[in-house]
Amino acid sequence: MRYERVHIQAIEIVIPPIEVTTASLERMLGPLFRRIGVQDGVLAALTGVAARRFWPDGALTSDGAVQAARKLLETHAIPPDTVQALINTSVGKDYLEPPMASLVAGDLGLGPHCLNFDVSHACLGFMTGMLNAANMIELGQIESALVVAGESSRTVTQGTIRKLLQPGVDFRTFGENLATLTLGSMGVAALLVHERRSRHGHRLLGGASRAATQHSRLCLGTQTEMKTDAPTLLREGVDLAERTFADAQKELRVAVPDVKEFVLHQVGKANHDALVQRLGLPPDQTLRLYPEYGNVGAAGVPFTLATAVARGRIGSGDLAMLLGIGSGLNCTMLGVRW
Repeated sequence: MRYERVHIQAIEIVIPPIEVTTASLERMLGPLFRRIGVQDGVLAALTGVAARRFWPDGALTSDGAVQAARKLLETHAIPPDTVQALINTSVGKDYLEPPMASLVAGDLGLGPHCLNFDVSHACLGFMTGMLNAANMIELGQIESALVVAGESSRTVTQGTIRKLLQPGVDFRTFGENLATLTLGSMGVAALLVHERRSRHGHRLLGGASRAATQHSRLCLGTQTEMKTDAPTLLREGVDLAERTFADAQKELRVAVPDVKEFVLHQVGKANHDALVQRLGLPPDQTLRLYPEYGNVGAAGVPFTLATAVARGRIGSGDLAMLLGIGSGLNCTMLGVRW
């Protein structure tokens, strides 16, 4: 896929206020660890995640998306009535209906002609939402779209800890639920516009997507738990990423030395290290945020992009490549000329 007229006007993040350390989770799981012979410090050692963030108790998942979107509109002086589409991409949902996008659009006071809908694609949701927005902009259907994600890990983390403290839980069950204990929370928003409305020239170039849905049951999540075959998910996810990376390089006619920053979805140490090694990426050009914030679901790639820009790792004219993988399995890689 290629785009000629789509720009990223702005991107903003909101970091939840409550830090929850991995050490504190391990203290809660002390009775389980002693029973199955697991040493203290194993969670941080295996995952590389030292902390994650929670929203205040009682906050809705949509609140994070609303806060990020409102911050974007206010910071960049974007009139709400100029937003022509709102796409919510969160993994988590407040309700089965209405769509999260309707809640966010309503809280923001977006106009009656603003399209609003959800895109559900696991951790790949935000990038898939960007593609939906870019397609409409490229086709001339709209000139601006707000893509948002609000993720909250409080409920699933607390539910998993309660489950693991039940009698009879063994090492296998602990392993199946390990990935859940890396989840974090975040709010993100990005405004995509037609080049006619662009102020900065951050052009979305296009990229490539691939699926490996024969592996669709390696990670199964609900509101209160997530069971994962982590070793197989890692192996098959990296294989899929390698094929997607090759497709994106061919489509955009780019090579590793052309890229200033590789913006990877933040999963954990094993995943990050495996991607860097398999794809042949320079380690110092792949920002790691999971140690402080964990896996923030669909918010991971935009959160990393916004942070890389804020830290000066991506500047005007630089090429950034965004790589997302979602359980399912699905993978997308996009190029952005900042």
